[in-house]
This record gives sequence, C-alpha cells and structure tokens, in this order.
Amino acid sequence: MRLRDLGHTGIRVSEIGVGTWSIVTDWWGNPERAEEIIRTALDVGVNFFDTADMYGNGRSEEILGRVVTPKRGDVVILTKVGYDFYTDSKRPKHRFDLDYLRFAVNQSLKRLNTDYVDVLMIHNPKMKDISNEGLLEFMKSLKSDGIARSVGVALGPTLGWEEEGMRAIQMGYEVLEHIFNLIEEYPGKKLIQRDLGHVIRVPHASDVLNEDKWPLVEDPRLHRHFKDFGWIKRAYEATLDLKKYADSLGIKLNQLAIAYVLSFNNVSTVTPNITSKSELLNFVRASELSLSKEVLSYLEDYYERRYRGLNLESIEETKAYK
Repeated sequence: MRLRDLGHTGIRVSEIGVGTWSIVTDWWGNPERAEEIIRTALDVGVNFFDTADMYGNGRSEEILGRVVTPKRGDVVILTKVGYDFYTDSKRPKHRFDLDYLRFAVNQSLKRLNTDYVDVLMIHNPKMKDISNEGLLEFMKSLKSDGIARSVGVALGPTLGWEEEGMRAIQMGYEVLEHIFNLIEEYPGKKLIQRDLGHVIRVPHASDVLNEDKWPLVEDPRLHRHFKDFGWIKRAYEATLDLKKYADSLGIKLNQLAIAYVLSFNNVSTVTPNITSKSELLNFVRASELSLSKEVLSYLEDYYERRYRGLNLESIEETKAYK
C-alpha cells in the first residue's frame, strides 16, 4: 500500500483509508465483522482510519480503539466532534462551545483508548463556526498539549460547501474532509488545488459508481439518503456507458472511480464505503492502478458530456442544509 503526505502535517497516510461510518450502518450489531475488516485492513497496509464520536453514539470509536490499540504507533486516527449526541442521541444538534468540545474530545480519547489523535476535526460546521477565532485557537491548543497532531474541518453532510472549505483553508486548518468523485467533481476539484491535506469521501457517488451495489435501492442507513433518489436513478443511467468503458480497460468501475480520485496529487487518502473483507481487498487493488493520460482525458470528457448537469443539481441540494 502506497503512502502519501497528509498535506504539511508530517503525517503519512495510506492511499486507501477505512471510514467507520459503515460500522454503524451495515455492520451495526456485528462488531466481530467490523473488527475483522479493520484487522484485514491493517494486514494489507492500510494505516488510516476515519471515525467520529457520533457514529453509533460512540460505538464506532470503541470498536476501532479496541482493534488498533496494539498497533497505535503505526496507525493514523482521524476523529470528529461537534454533534451533541449525549443530550439527544436520536437527533443530535451541533455544539461548538469550548466546554462541550473539551468534554467531547476527552470522551473520544477514552473510547479510542489513546491519549492523542492524529487528526481532530470539527464535524460539518457552518461558516460562522469555521470563522470562529476562539474555536480555532482551542483546536490549536489541543495540538500544543499533544492531544491532536493536526486539526481540520469535515465539510458536509452533503456536496458543496465551497465557501466554507476555502474559509477553513484561509483560517489555517490543516486538513479538509470532503466529497469528490467522477460525477460530483465540483467543488472538490477546486478545493484539492489547494496545498493541504485532503481526505476524500463518497468516491463512488453514493454507490452509483460501484457496480457491486447495483441495483440501487433507497436506504436511510446509507449516505445516499441525503440525496433525491431521482438523482440517483438518473446518475445510474448516465453511468452505464462508463461501466462498459471500464470493462474495456479490464478493470472494475468501482476501481476506476477510486483510481481517478487518486490521480490528483493533492489527494491524501480516499475512504470508500467498505462493508466486507472482499470489498476492502478490491478497493485496495484500485490503489495499484495508474491511469494513462488517454484514460484521464476520456473521463474528463465523459464528465462534461454526461455528469456536469448532475453535479450542478447535487450542489443545489446543499442549500437545504445551510
């Protein structure tokens, strides 16, 4: 597994990471399966694990901490705080006051069974929170205290948030987590032009670019519940010819999607939705691919012909969350 720099943090991360959102969706109630996938990831050279305190109301961090503790010095843990699930576990609301964040970080450290995290992010903040100097100084103080090796912003929950991402960069946050894929190139493509750490999620556009998940169905547990399902169906139809193109190259569509994201040098790592050991191994193989200029040119042209309109629709959906 190849490693990349996480911006200028001094941290090296595997090109493929494991996002533990899946632990509380597909794997919920089956911690043994989750642990097996995490152990397999470690065995094949994955060192980057992306979690958040609210995933499963802390359960995700507990499972991850239990597995990686023996290899803590060899793994990179990213966690996120900012949703108060302690007060209301079913409908957690944002809280970025410093007393709460201090409490939340301490609870995360306990669950992860560690005294530091490699990347600490504020989770889906709005512009006013990103621009909060006091909040930024608090995050920096955690670096000074050795609690976090780097600090960043997780943009979301949907696509979009270009202004927020640029503001986070301007403020001095070191790492961004955001969406970028073949269908939804923007605003991620603008953000990754900036020289810092980029953790890319949803590389398969809510499984539209993952043929192993077809036929797609509505599922409130998955990230695609944030999207209009009519968009999902239109995006799927627009992808059928791309699936044929991937077949002509002798690779899977879901591998092509990951390889495309990794073709951008400023991308540090990509965290596909992983629900099984075999899926993990398939995505790891995608990191071994190197796309030619001809293939990249074809993909750029395909976006312009088939996906640009869908991308603009997807960005428009973000307004409902602002």
